[in-house]
Amino acid sequence: MIKNYLKIAWRNIWKNKTNSAINIFGMAVAFVCSILLFLTAYFDFSFDNFHADKDHIYKVYQFLNRPEGEDLSASLPYPVSTAFKAEVPDIEQIARYMPTGGAVSYKDKVLDLRISLADNDFFKVFTFPIVKGNSANPLADLSSVVISEEAAAKIFNKEEPIGKIIKVKVSGVWKDLIVGSVCKDIPRNSSIRFDVLARLELESSYTERKDMWNFSNNNSVYLKLPSNISPQQVESKFRYVLQKYNQADIEEMKNRGFKTDKNGDYYGMRLLALKDVHFSPKIGSGGTTSKPYLYTILLIGFFILAIACFNFINLNVARAFTRMKEVGVRKCLGANTQQIFTQVWGESLLICLIAFAIGILGAVICLPEYNKLLNTRLNLSVFQDPKAIVFLILGMIVVSFLAGGYPALVAAKFNTVSVLKGKVSFKKSGIFRNALIVFQFMAACLLMICTVIAFQQFEYMRTQPLGYNQESVISIPVNNENKGRYFLNQLRNKLASQSSIVSITGTTVNLGLGKDGSASKNSSGFAFNGLNIQTNIMAVDYDFLKTMDIKLLNGRDFSREFGTDTLGNIVVTESLAKQFKKDNPIGLSFMTDSASGIRNTIIGIIPDFHLYSLHESIEPLMIDFSKSGNLSYIMVKTTGKNPKQAMDLVENAYKDLEPGKVFQASFIDENTNRWYEKEKKLSQLLGISAGIAIFLSCLGLFAIALLMIEQRVKEIGIRKVLGASVTNITSLLSKDFLQLVVFAVALASPLAWWAMSKWLQDFPYRIGISPWVFAFAGFSALAIAFLTVSFQAIKAALANPVKSLRTE
Repeated sequence: MIKNYLKIAWRNIWKNKTNSAINIFGMAVAFVCSILLFLTAYFDFSFDNFHADKDHIYKVYQFLNRPEGEDLSASLPYPVSTAFKAEVPDIEQIARYMPTGGAVSYKDKVLDLRISLADNDFFKVFTFPIVKGNSANPLADLSSVVISEEAAAKIFNKEEPIGKIIKVKVSGVWKDLIVGSVCKDIPRNSSIRFDVLARLELESSYTERKDMWNFSNNNSVYLKLPSNISPQQVESKFRYVLQKYNQADIEEMKNRGFKTDKNGDYYGMRLLALKDVHFSPKIGSGGTTSKPYLYTILLIGFFILAIACFNFINLNVARAFTRMKEVGVRKCLGANTQQIFTQVWGESLLICLIAFAIGILGAVICLPEYNKLLNTRLNLSVFQDPKAIVFLILGMIVVSFLAGGYPALVAAKFNTVSVLKGKVSFKKSGIFRNALIVFQFMAACLLMICTVIAFQQFEYMRTQPLGYNQESVISIPVNNENKGRYFLNQLRNKLASQSSIVSITGTTVNLGLGKDGSASKNSSGFAFNGLNIQTNIMAVDYDFLKTMDIKLLNGRDFSREFGTDTLGNIVVTESLAKQFKKDNPIGLSFMTDSASGIRNTIIGIIPDFHLYSLHESIEPLMIDFSKSGNLSYIMVKTTGKNPKQAMDLVENAYKDLEPGKVFQASFIDENTNRWYEKEKKLSQLLGISAGIAIFLSCLGLFAIALLMIEQRVKEIGIRKVLGASVTNITSLLSKDFLQLVVFAVALASPLAWWAMSKWLQDFPYRIGISPWVFAFAGFSALAIAFLTVSFQAIKAALANPVKSLRTE
């Protein structure tokens, strides 16, 4: 019987080629889009799921209830881990982790690799399987390192890595270390990623700061709890440990006006579940992603799939009425309702299977371009997971049932006598069809409006003045920060005679997000005459203001003529100057840290500028002179006449300073654009999705119009004979469809306004939503719908009425 059903289904599909082709093509396009979108969401939601004890691993983070609000940070002082391990018995394992960057040297080879530092118990917390070497205790020895399989291949090629001595640059210092273990390559969906892992005690400042509670470092702390201990139980014990070891700082926070939470704490530490680390921008790691962004992707995928399903339903319901006599004859010959349903639904299932196969093939073909567009590295390895395969198959069956089930049910419930007499009602079907068309165009208009607003916000953030010159300044990451001042001076000497170079300076903080991908933020709070002063800090070299085209409001810049500039003189932004509540703070002297004994003196005031992206409000900034000479970036201002030539000139001059290193320089306008990659991706994704949604909606509308016009062919012929013009007939046939589109726009507009208003609230600097966006979307939808329907309407209106009025 099944073979017979398939044979009949294939005959019907082949007989109705146009209808079948539209269904298959529409569903295939929807499957391609939804597979790619769902693959994106699946990858992000799978982050850190490979760890054996993932449900019991947590990341420690601290909170400070500052006067201006709660401040969260996952960068903790070194002694936190030691104290918790000794004082909180509920903790099963605890380990610190710190990515440092750096390089590896072996024989004549120097490689830039991801260098990270960790405690001995790191592998007891996380699951990174050891494939060679010491698997019992990989970091037991201070001189041992663990490298990934990929790093082993890069460093040693086919040599045996275990026992080999390599040079690893840790915090700018080269150290001879022994490869003790090789671990499997780190999965791409891991928040923790490293090529080389060494002991944390090798960090240059560790000995000095290992007992300092008042100094935040870049190390994160992870711990594993027994299954019978809740994170809330452990958090309550953190309070007593912090009060025991950090009472002096807590008292200082109280004096500086910090607020207390419901537990009476000015400051404390909490636990973040490992499964949430990837979704926490402030305290997460490894390139975080917000869950609303992923939910948006899933919603877009659902909309596109739903539009294709509704096309399928509308076309098949309309086609079901052309098969009335077939169904009536089948019922007269003994076919029951279940058999009719199975036969009609079987045709839908076969179409969905064909479309699904084309969709998977299309997803494979489109994946490389999709990765380029969204700057991702997705692959189809998910299909190796049996659960994913089962999910996809069940999803396809559900889609086929939703798309083909209702038309099959309509056909199966035809009354035999009514069908053979030609008395079947179209009314209910028409109402349902219209509702589906409204939903399709509502979803398309919703995506269109959201696309325009997201793009406007992206362009607004990208083009907003930041308070400094972006276009003609090159930013060069310095690999060996300890020699930053030396490299800077050498580069100045090399380029001094070049007319295309205006000035050169150095900083500890990059402007924008460079090719090296690193970002840093140093903030401080201190008391001054009873005032609580909060500021960010960056260190620079001479000519910073000149290089960045930042004008002084008052005072002067750092100058080689003043030797005291290197001993504590600072330049502050306008908002920081106002915090001191002085009419003229130039010459004002104060101490930010009593332990250091250094007094800072304000020598200049500059306008506020965006040191960080427009995702954050402008914050006060204190600029001091880099006393240690450690500079992370060199900034080169060019004339801007020939950017490529200027970049080549700088690269040739710099490559001799750090030979063997990858030159990762970029223009600052490129760096600042990288701040808004997520908004750019979202606007591109919405734009493509809106285009596909409109295309699928119009495809369905085209097919429905074709079927409806076929059913009214005699009516059109009679109207033409009675004198109706082509314009009259076209207007008559298009009017009903255009009314549905107008209704869809009316429903989509307030929904889009509400959704995008919520989205824009997350931005401190944002656009206003203009009424023209809704007018543009509505007019576009109407114009596209009219062109789609009028093509068939005009064709029908121009047809010879003699042919349409002939009877069979």
